[in-house]
Order: sequence, then C-alpha cells, then structure tokens
Amino acid sequence: MLLELRRRLARMKYDGPLPVLLPIAAALLLAGLVIHLVNGQLRPILETVASNQATNLMTRAIDAAVDDCLTESGMDYGDFVSVVTDGEGRVTSLNGNTAEASRFRRQVTESVIEAIQGLDEKDLGVPLGNLTGQLLLSGVGPSVRVRVYSVGSVTAEYANSFTAAGVNQTHHQIDLVVDAAVNLFLPGEVLPVTVHSTVCVAETVIVGETPDTYLNFDRGAAG
Repeated sequence: MLLELRRRLARMKYDGPLPVLLPIAAALLLAGLVIHLVNGQLRPILETVASNQATNLMTRAIDAAVDDCLTESGMDYGDFVSVVTDGEGRVTSLNGNTAEASRFRRQVTESVIEAIQGLDEKDLGVPLGNLTGQLLLSGVGPSVRVRVYSVGSVTAEYANSFTAAGVNQTHHQIDLVVDAAVNLFLPGEVLPVTVHSTVCVAETVIVGETPDTYLNFDRGAAG
C-alpha cells in the first residue's frame, strides 16, 4: 500500500502539468526578450524612415495640388495682384486681390487635405530591408505597414519677395507657404509628422522703381 502511494506521488511529480509548462514559459520569455531587443533597435530606424518617406510623399502631394489648382483656376500674376500706374505709365502701387487670393488658398488647402488622405499605404510601407541600414538590402523583404492615421491642421499663407532683376528692374515673386501635420500609424504607435513646403504661384518683373505701397493679401497695406 505504501509502495503504491509512493509510485502515485512520483508520477504526479514528474508527469504533472508543471514540467510541461516550464519549456513553454521559457520559450515565450525568450521570444519576448528577443522582440523587445529587436524593437528597441529597429523602432528608431523605422520612425526615421517612415517620417522621411511620408515627408517626401506629402511634399510632392502639396506641390501637385498647387499646380493642379493653378491649372484648374487659370490664375496668373494679374489675378493675384493689380498693378497701378500713373499717367506716365510708371508703377505707383501693387494691390493684392484679396478675394481671389483667399479663394485660391481655400482651394489649395482642401486639395492638399484630400491628397494626403489618399496617400497609398503601399507607398508608405517600409520594407524590412530598409531597417537594416544596408544599402544592398534596401527595398528587400515584406513591408512594415504604415498608413495615415489622421490629418491634422493644414494651413496656407502667402509670402512675397522682391529681388533685383537687372537695371531698374525688380522681380516680384508670390509664394504659397503650406504647412501640413499628419499622424502616421506604425505598429504599436502613432507618429506625428509635419511638412513645410513653399511653392511659387505667381511672379513677374516690374520695370521701373519698386513702388513704396504694396497691399498685402492678409494684413492690408505694407511698405
């Protein structure tokens, strides 16, 4: 009787669930440790690559949106600025056409938001080979999924520049400065990315002295 009891205890000790679970727990622990180490080394690279990739795609999307809006609206320098001359044909002032400029800016802003929201996940995905830092492995392997999680603020403001273009000539350039903020969805995190892009929308060469009065699109008179 005592011998049989000892045999049962021995079977419970060596054939019970604990010896079976120990190798599984060890394997899970090792796998978790490896994932943690790899994640710690690769995540900064993934964030940098994804941010640069998104910045390039967004910049191209902004430039294309501005070009498309210019083509669609048919606007040129004369639509943005009215040149006022005196009786002798000399330029006395430049007046910004606020209504037209504001309409165009809204059109660009809406187009940029639509373009960013439509970015293809295939273009945003980062191949695993890119995370190794090895040039030969660039573009190799399956892609880590990256997508636009949400579009934040998109703003557009005008900037003017006057530069000498020759004897008694001044080059006037009107730029649209677009700032766009998005949140990228990466495995395990949301990464914010902000893009600053400047696109020329109109330019001309003013013959004669530069006028002292220039009516800005947004703030009224400016010297």
